[in-house]
Amino acid sequence: MKLDVEIICGRAEPRYLLTSLARTKFKASEIHEIPGSDTFNIDDGVNDIRGKIVGNVLEFWIRYKREEKRYEKAILDFCRENSLTLQFNPSKKS
Repeated sequence: MKLDVEIICGRAEPRYLLTSLARTKFKASEIHEIPGSDTFNIDDGVNDIRGKIVGNVLEFWIRYKREEKRYEKAILDFCRENSLTLQFNPSKKS
């Protein structure tokens, strides 16, 4: 399930930001590309959240809907702590 929040990387390198988010908010030592997909494991192998780099934007995909608010809060906190722009981009159709 795609989260409705995305990080605009601005001048920062997207992979660097994704790694920093993974380390500070999801206790990952590194990020790892998932073979056969264009996503990254960002929670140290737990595989409950993945990150995706789309140009200069970081998108996020989660396994369980019940964890949506927790992950969105962690991403929002990371953006606040690092003065990053957060974009709301609803993936659900009205």
